[in-house]
Amino acid sequence: MAWRLLAFTVAFAAAACSGGGGGGPAGQPGPFAVTQIVPGDAAQNVPLTQEISVIFSRPVRGTTVHGQSFVVEAESGDQILGFRQVQPFNQNVVRFIPDNGYLPFAVHRVRINRDIQDQQGTPLDQEYTFEFQAEQAGPVLPTQQDVEDLGPLLRVGRHSHRMTLVPSLSRFLVTGGYGVDGQPALSTAENLIPVLRQSSILSSSLREGRAGHVQVLLQDGRILVAGGEASSNPFVPLASCEIFDPDPQVFAFSRVAPMNFARSFAHAVVLPDGRVFVSGGQGVDLSGVIFRADAEIYDPATDTWTVAPGVMAKGRSAHFSTLTPVGDVVIIGGTLGDPSATLFRAATGQFSAQIGTPFVEHFFAAATTLPDGRAFLASGVGTSAATIWSPQFGFLGGINSLVAERSFATATALQDGRVFIIGGFDLKAVPPLVHGTMDVFFPIGDTGKVFRVAGVDLPRPTSHHAAAVGPDGAVWLTGGIALNAGLPAHRQVTVIRPGD
Repeated sequence: MAWRLLAFTVAFAAAACSGGGGGGPAGQPGPFAVTQIVPGDAAQNVPLTQEISVIFSRPVRGTTVHGQSFVVEAESGDQILGFRQVQPFNQNVVRFIPDNGYLPFAVHRVRINRDIQDQQGTPLDQEYTFEFQAEQAGPVLPTQQDVEDLGPLLRVGRHSHRMTLVPSLSRFLVTGGYGVDGQPALSTAENLIPVLRQSSILSSSLREGRAGHVQVLLQDGRILVAGGEASSNPFVPLASCEIFDPDPQVFAFSRVAPMNFARSFAHAVVLPDGRVFVSGGQGVDLSGVIFRADAEIYDPATDTWTVAPGVMAKGRSAHFSTLTPVGDVVIIGGTLGDPSATLFRAATGQFSAQIGTPFVEHFFAAATTLPDGRAFLASGVGTSAATIWSPQFGFLGGINSLVAERSFATATALQDGRVFIIGGFDLKAVPPLVHGTMDVFFPIGDTGKVFRVAGVDLPRPTSHHAAAVGPDGAVWLTGGIALNAGLPAHRQVTVIRPGD
């Protein structure tokens, strides 16, 4: 529950810091007030275990100091718990020591309200609020030296393609995409070997050219390739599917059962039982191009597709989905006009609206699942906002937004929780531009913060590219497109190491 950062000023009383607390007219005691705080208001780089000391003008009644009268809260909305006490040797002082430390990078707000009383039962003269920023203990941001330019390593320029790490071979399978807009989708596939810095065209091509398709690693190590589009102009969505078998004795694509409905820019997630859940996507009906509101499930054991019995309240495309801890599927974004999300309950096979609503649409957003299972979405067409979904708290806004819109960008999660948000379009810029920069999202408490990686540029700006973590722990980028969609797609391959 992120709160908007405001400017607060502590008004300190002029009363002396003494046990008697006097100083008022005709010998009357002055107001019961705060006279000093450590660290000071607006302090920077405060250590994560820094003690907070608050000095009052008179001795404090210790029983009135508690978690509702003395509150420390991070800008993410997380309340910081700690040990509070009135010092026996100086009862004017309240100390706060965080149990688990403050949240790195985050601004923290301390609120001391009028429930605190002096020993005679007089409440504070006013509520006091001050802020400090915890030290920047992370995240590590990559430098230009961490960016490795492999040049036109792909054998074929491509955008809107797909790339999947094949764990058994420690290499990437790169498939399909467009070489040039207005031409048919590519049927070629490449074998990108990180350790050798080499890529080669597979002798086995896709059975059908496709772009904007679904590509997921099955539990048995094979890779499902489903749907997509054969052409964008005219728009020709596909229902056909195929599987790549990385077994050296096979190492080829073979056709499998088609989906019940043609769809491109759908999203897929592998269910705990090994089946694949595919939702939404762009399709066609008698009225023309539509955003599909249905979903279907592929069972690789029987090579069959089954249409889910219910439908989503809204059709969606270029959205994101992820699993909940109990194996249900959360489906987020991909709608035009208003934000939307839905929940697919695996036990019943039905959709449910009991999931809440994201703050923005997130259409063609950069999205990924964090190592702890939460979903992260950044930007998309018309927005630069960041959203986090968690099973405990639902949808939360990021502490801040990206500096600029990054639609058609990629978000790649590392095991330490960082997310590299790379490239993409800024359609709000005048004139529109393609980014050659990156941002890093860092989890902080229940949400997180976006950091612009200053002074680091990609070898060339890119959008509609593919990104994945390689066996070396680095982020690998392949292909992409320039702002002028009439130009050929990139053959560029870039490696971004996590940084020291």
